[in-house]
Amino acid sequence: MNLEALARASRGLAYQLDRDRLSAFRPTPPQLDWLQDRSPIRLLRGANQIGKTMAAAADLHWLCTGTHPYRPTRKPPLEVFMVCHSWSQSQTIMQKIHELAPIDALHPDTEYVPGKGYRGKNPQLHYRNGSIIHFRTTSQGTLALASATLDHVHCDEPVPAHIFGELVARLLRRRGTMGISLTPIGHDLTYLRKMVDEGRVSDTVAPLNLANVTPLGGRPLLTQDEIDRVASTYLPIDRAARLEGSWEVGITEGRVFDHFKEEHIHAELDKRREWQIAIGIDHGSDAGSQVALLIAVDARTPGRPEIHVLDEYTSGAAPAENHARGILAMIGRHGLTWQNVDRWTGDIAHGGKKGSHGKMSNSMLMGAFERVLDYPVRRLPWRIRTAFKPRWSVYHGAQIIHAAMCQDRFRISPRCKQTIESLKRWRFEKDGPFVHATDALRYAVVPMVDDRYRSRPPASVRIY
Repeated sequence: MNLEALARASRGLAYQLDRDRLSAFRPTPPQLDWLQDRSPIRLLRGANQIGKTMAAAADLHWLCTGTHPYRPTRKPPLEVFMVCHSWSQSQTIMQKIHELAPIDALHPDTEYVPGKGYRGKNPQLHYRNGSIIHFRTTSQGTLALASATLDHVHCDEPVPAHIFGELVARLLRRRGTMGISLTPIGHDLTYLRKMVDEGRVSDTVAPLNLANVTPLGGRPLLTQDEIDRVASTYLPIDRAARLEGSWEVGITEGRVFDHFKEEHIHAELDKRREWQIAIGIDHGSDAGSQVALLIAVDARTPGRPEIHVLDEYTSGAAPAENHARGILAMIGRHGLTWQNVDRWTGDIAHGGKKGSHGKMSNSMLMGAFERVLDYPVRRLPWRIRTAFKPRWSVYHGAQIIHAAMCQDRFRISPRCKQTIESLKRWRFEKDGPFVHATDALRYAVVPMVDDRYRSRPPASVRIY
């Protein structure tokens, strides 16, 4: 073959790959096992970074186009649901599905917007043959699923039992099938584990190792060093789930921040960096349970914030003015004023004990600042915002802090004695002497690095 013919062939291959991206997809061993599974309900239970969503995207395209290379499928058109937790997660899924979409198979009216997904209040992906993928979230509830008659459903990550039951009901008329891909954390999955044990759901398990991230006939997608580095950032509570797909997630005997070391205790702040300043406050009436932390955060690199805990204020029950003066003194020790603090976040109100100064809230503390500063609260350019605490927020905040420790992006001043002791000894207790400082740290850090926690109203849902 001469150079001109080789160039033509290369251009033709490039064009083919651009029009049919699925032709370049090579599954890894666990992806292949799951794709070949002919069971009515197929579970791909695996570690993070194992390619679960990519396998699901390929599976959906092949089903909707009637071209599945690994198992027989019904003739299109098909009516399909892709179910996620939230719209933010759904947008991520849509992006991965779009990356693999066989362009010539899609209806010309299908419009994908980068960063937003497929258009529409209830987004849909339309194929030329009439197949449709509808995107839904568990937060929409069962009403968003009712009355639909479906050929296939895919659940990306765990869904509550009542949502699962409703989805199964939507498949009955057409004897449809279901695919599930998840890491077993975030929901009570007792119902699903029982169905696996009873043989009603097939189960493909994919631990994170070199073999399972190596496509057939290809090179590993991750190196062993990268796998080890990812593994080190996981919290003890869910390390087995995130690395092996294990069902077992729960409180461990070990401390939460098991990578916290003496090397993280460092007084000097690198003033060459661009820092944002935040304060997190946990209210309490027992000795040392009223805690305020002053932190500096550099969150310019998404997913890799630099965190430096500068100082702490601790107290028991006391008048609100005492707390206000103590917090202002803490800020002043670092050559700062209240005007230099970019964000204040506090816990919900603490009831205290009858006849004491234990009752405390963000609004009470704001009133105290007004009196101490002799400055009208309504004119202050800041407020103490109530911490947004949806389900698993404790875990989420702890994971952010733990990852920063593992990647050497966390420092704390030796001045913060109570916080240091808490980081060394906290074991996910809901109460006790080591909770208050870690809570205050989460309230300060999370809104600075995760936009979902920035401007939310107070939540009444449970924390743990």
